[in-house]
Amino acid sequence: MKGKTKKIVLAVAVIGAVAAGGVAFTEANVVPDSVAGYDNTTITGATATAVNYTLDGTGENITDVVVTFSTDITGKHVRIGFNGGALTSDCTIAGTVGSQTATCSGLTQDTVAATALSVTVND
Repeated sequence: MKGKTKKIVLAVAVIGAVAAGGVAFTEANVVPDSVAGYDNTTITGATATAVNYTLDGTGENITDVVVTFSTDITGKHVRIGFNGGALTSDCTIAGTVGSQTATCSGLTQDTVAATALSVTVND
């Protein structure tokens, strides 16, 4: 039993180390406040250099969000969410490493009600 117990303890320790390592490699940054009604933009998993918004003809709704990244996001999944809500489906990635963009389209987010934008980048 002692040998089996040691193996279980070792396995748990390895799993803990892997989980902690995954957290340690997550990049996070905050980009400047935007003029689209936000007072908080948080991005995790990559380094962003800009966030741009497209509004509908009335200016009352955000229809697109384009995030520019300085880190390589090739093959990654980029998703956004407003006000802590559910994340969108994958955004479209384009461009070259160092200035890649993720375009999140088809949105109908009320501009005034939007107080926070969250962006996640993961495998």
